Amino acid sequence: MSELAPQHTVGRIFDTDWTIANVAKLLKFNAARGMVRSGPATGGRLAIQTNYLRTVSARHLPTNVVVAFTREEEGNCWHAAICFADLNQYVAWNDAVAEEWLAALFGEDRPRVVESVDAAGVVRHFRLAA
Repeated sequence: MSELAPQHTVGRIFDTDWTIANVAKLLKFNAARGMVRSGPATGGRLAIQTNYLRTVSARHLPTNVVVAFTREEEGNCWHAAICFADLNQYVAWNDAVAEEWLAALFGEDRPRVVESVDAAGVVRHFRLAA
């Protein structure tokens, strides 16, 4: 597969000492502390958005998952963006692991989550209306 895009190298890297549940709990806590604002981000707003995206993004080495979990102003929703990648390139989608992540991020609301795929087919997006 192809080389990783820069946005998929942002955020903390977690190894085997962090479970999916623990990383998801941290991402949900950080996501609730801010939101992705609609409209252009410039100046101080850009710095705030960049820091927010860094704190809500993670790479989980044991599952090869790169995930960002955000609260978004546009659409008033929770948004998980998930792809699979090793340290250098994207790897094949894993349904079972993805479902484990989605259950950890969305909990009992998982059945209401709507899925879409980006144009390149690498990242899948999952949204839940607030």
